[in-house]
Amino acid sequence: MIVRKRTSAMTPAERTLFKTVITKLINEPGDPNRYGKFVGYHAEDHMMHPFMGPVGTQRFLPWHRVYLLKLERMGRRIDSHFFIPYWKWTTDRAVPPWMVSFKPTVKVIGPDITVTRNPTAPPSLPTTAQVNALMGIGNFTNLVNQLDPLHGAVHVWCHGTMSNVPTAPADPLFWMHHAMIDKIWADWQVLHPGVGPTLAGADKIMDPWTTTAAQVASISAAGYSYGP
Repeated sequence: MIVRKRTSAMTPAERTLFKTVITKLINEPGDPNRYGKFVGYHAEDHMMHPFMGPVGTQRFLPWHRVYLLKLERMGRRIDSHFFIPYWKWTTDRAVPPWMVSFKPTVKVIGPDITVTRNPTAPPSLPTTAQVNALMGIGNFTNLVNQLDPLHGAVHVWCHGTMSNVPTAPADPLFWMHHAMIDKIWADWQVLHPGVGPTLAGADKIMDPWTTTAAQVASISAAGYSYGP
């Protein structure tokens, strides 16, 4: 069972390992290599955001859960201790200090992406009260519709690479942010068991993979949990 720790709870060795593994993935042969292609999936039309319509709303959380899992497993093939931490921006209201200078260049289809960030004042980040309010929502669609603005606010707060949908995953901070979004969903699932996305036919498949939304409905079944 993988335990995804909070960024501020990681040991120095775990922080170094995270950056080392991501760097190795970025530097693998190929232009783009498998990591660059992986980043590029976020620029493709996989109906994985609410702005893509009703289906995108239903797919947003499971699609990104699969996205993180695939990246995490890619990293664990390099080092079995690798995990994606979550950035708890409700309390850790700045870019994690150990990540500030980690701005790699990623080879993707088209021009390479060199990560940039220019974060704004912390008050524009979502608050604990806003996240707590989500837990009382009993409908999955309503959850996504109220969670997505908080998700988007963090992307915009970072400015630079993270604020643009096609380039966002090139910033390693993206994985930490979406781990936090996934943790919020996981916490919500504990309070609302059996409530999830409504998907049918091909929409249930989290393309470009063959994993279905049902296969990632449970994080424990998917092989991971979140630390405090």
